Amino acid sequence: MKFKTKLIMYIICITIFRLVVFFLTNPVICPDTQSYIDLAKNIVSFDFSGFNGLRTPGYSLILILSGFNLKITVLIQMFFGIAISYLITNIVYEFTKREYISLLASILYSIFVPFLFFELTILSETTAAFFILLSFWGYIKLLKNKDRYLMRFLLIGICTLLAVLTRPVYLVMAPLYAVYFILGFKANKIKNGQSIKYMTVFALPILIGVLGWSYVNLKYNDTFSFATGRGFAAMEMAGEYIECASDDYPYNTIKEVYIRERDNNIRNGAPHIDTIWGITDELQEKTGFSYNELSKEVRKMCTQVMLENPNIYIKSVIRSMKNFWQTFGILIFTKSNTSTVIKHINIVQRGILILLQIPFLFSPLIYFGKRKKLAHNRDVLLICSFVYILIVGISILISTIECSEGRFAMPTFPLLIITTFILYYNILGKPKVNEF
Repeated sequence: MKFKTKLIMYIICITIFRLVVFFLTNPVICPDTQSYIDLAKNIVSFDFSGFNGLRTPGYSLILILSGFNLKITVLIQMFFGIAISYLITNIVYEFTKREYISLLASILYSIFVPFLFFELTILSETTAAFFILLSFWGYIKLLKNKDRYLMRFLLIGICTLLAVLTRPVYLVMAPLYAVYFILGFKANKIKNGQSIKYMTVFALPILIGVLGWSYVNLKYNDTFSFATGRGFAAMEMAGEYIECASDDYPYNTIKEVYIRERDNNIRNGAPHIDTIWGITDELQEKTGFSYNELSKEVRKMCTQVMLENPNIYIKSVIRSMKNFWQTFGILIFTKSNTSTVIKHINIVQRGILILLQIPFLFSPLIYFGKRKKLAHNRDVLLICSFVYILIVGISILISTIECSEGRFAMPTFPLLIITTFILYYNILGKPKVNEF
């Protein structure tokens, strides 16, 4: 049986699996869900009064596409999950020519509860993962095929923009792609005029999208920025020790409300890092600040605390890095009404995903020890180094500017699976030619 036939059967099986789950479950609502719905309503009515600029429109467009039917939203996310599973299989097979390795890599995503949870949840993780992987697939096609350059650069640019509109932190992909494109231009001796044309086609959609949404924030929130409210993330880092802040106005008012709600959350078993997001309306009312002005004051307040007590910042960064690499899913089936069996499956599968990160994190050492085996395969080096820089860079960036949650690692995890399997197979195994 040809691999193409096996792949079709595999896709049919995981589709049936998702449809069974779809009809047996309901969409999972999280604290962040309503903000995406509110923005979707703003976009549909073209009325941004009351819009605070915290969310970007990527995920809200999915809600609009579903007609605000959350069950249809889940169905769209399940389609993304199937597409991600297919792309993992396709990419790994392209670099290994091994059927079982390709399918095993894909299974780590397709039937794993931690990923399936996000397909059932009204959150942006699965959508971001889909567009990130689609842009990466476009980059691989660019490396493997020397035709239709303009279309491939445009595809990468549009998919990168959609990922950025879904989760702004992935804006870092744009300059990273640009660096790798420039390296490719030099290696392939592409003329400067052609290089500029390709880079323009890639960058133009991203620039239009980012600057356009920044203008929306300028018009409705008086700040030319892609997303507002990031100052509140500083409270996630310093909130545990906010008593150290100045007693001058408005810090005393912010402290009073925050400490009250923080301590109440802790008594109820909730983490303090979510406290600030639930009290912004009250703080705006008591201080008279706009959402963006309040965010700036909170950032100043927390920065002062961390400058005077550097250990607070260091502890926060360490905690955030730990949360990022512990993977996601701990909130999933421990706090929801799910059977004990599913909870234990989730724990086991999370353990497997955590273990998979170990060879990924050590991959640069393995590469330099075995680099002669990969000397002939520049493409493997390019895609693996790209993913390593992206994921490790994202983990450092998020940890240093806000208190990271484990779910922030989810959108790039398909890339981690792909490159780990590709790199270690090309080091330890010998690719064979097989009929697709």
